[in-house]
Amino acid sequence: MALKAQTCANHPDRPGKAVCMKCRKTVCLECATLWDGINYCVNCLKKTRDDTREKSSAFAWIAMLLSLGALFYAGSYAMVWAGALISRMLM
Repeated sequence: MALKAQTCANHPDRPGKAVCMKCRKTVCLECATLWDGINYCVNCLKKTRDDTREKSSAFAWIAMLLSLGALFYAGSYAMVWAGALISRMLM
């Protein structure tokens, strides 16, 4: 029993060279995209990238605001103590 040669899901006249790891469709080299070491078809890559962008943007803003707040607090705290130490040294 011989294995049947698979063709691209988008181009039936082309041989399939890669498998999308999300939907398991066989695609040709033109349709396959390697992202983070994983083969994706065009549709699955678009969905994956859109999901990644939506999650990271909100998280990134929250993390940045919390970091800036912590740095501002730590900087002002250090300046107050530095001023107190300098005034003690001058007395």
